[in-house]
Amino acid sequence: MHEPPRSVTADQVLTEVRSLWDGRVIGVEHLAVGFGAWHWRADVGEPGREERAAPGYFVSLDPPWWHSATTLEATYAAAATLSDLLPFVHPSVPTVHGDFTGALGDGWLSVTSWVPGHRPGSLGPEAVQALDDLHTSPPPEGILAWEPSVPPEVVDHLEDWTRHAWTAGPLGEAAREAVVTGAADVERGLAAYLRLLERLDPATHVPTHGEPGLHNLWRAEDGRLLLLDWETLRLAPRERDVLAGYAPHVEHDPALLELFRLEWQLGEVRSYADWLRGPHDDTADTRTALGGLRTQLEGLRTSTNRSRRGGSSA
Repeated sequence: MHEPPRSVTADQVLTEVRSLWDGRVIGVEHLAVGFGAWHWRADVGEPGREERAAPGYFVSLDPPWWHSATTLEATYAAAATLSDLLPFVHPSVPTVHGDFTGALGDGWLSVTSWVPGHRPGSLGPEAVQALDDLHTSPPPEGILAWEPSVPPEVVDHLEDWTRHAWTAGPLGEAAREAVVTGAADVERGLAAYLRLLERLDPATHVPTHGEPGLHNLWRAEDGRLLLLDWETLRLAPRERDVLAGYAPHVEHDPALLELFRLEWQLGEVRSYADWLRGPHDDTADTRTALGGLRTQLEGLRTSTNRSRRGGSSA
């Protein structure tokens, strides 16, 4: 997230990181990266010698939006198991107690080791091979099974929400107008999504990362290619990962690719609408949310128009 969380201070993060992971950490700094969780850099050094401190950990605070304490812990443990087999998996660091998360505020803290490097400029053969290795690896113990995340009632929810003005925050009415304008596309997208769910065969599901695009790839200074951020690890159709830019390089079912495209678009529309209809300020995060809402509604318009022209195998 671009803005630090209001309910948790940097001092609280520092205290928990020192207590649960590494007492040598002398400071944390909020990083305006990612979207959906909060992140800090944790520096390791000696008190009184701050000039010699160096980044040691990447700290994340996951909100209670997609996980419970139990499911997040199980997911990070499953990713750690995968890292024993797959060198590109960059897992969470265990706490002094041997688990992977610690409660803080209404969310859960976790850390990964800080790896100097850079984000690759494009997907390459190594990333494609890594994805194939993930999909052909045995499912680790404790991995969660993917479940459809878009409720059939999403259209009803949006209709109910937009009956009244969204005046609890400065961007509410702009968001409401976008949802009203795109209502027909949401309805068509949901109908196509529900039809495509009937094609699923759980017997064919494999370990998937969930978001293996460029934003979660990292080229370490020592040359290793790493795949980051494993909180979305699930047993699912491989198309869940192929959506992130791998379609030209990996065999896939185009209909299931469309399923996951629609799930992403519909889920984001519902999430952003729910956020912006409620109390909020005009911040970098809420402006990003409004932009994301409009982008996903436009994506639904494109998807449903393509489907009506016969361009989808749905």
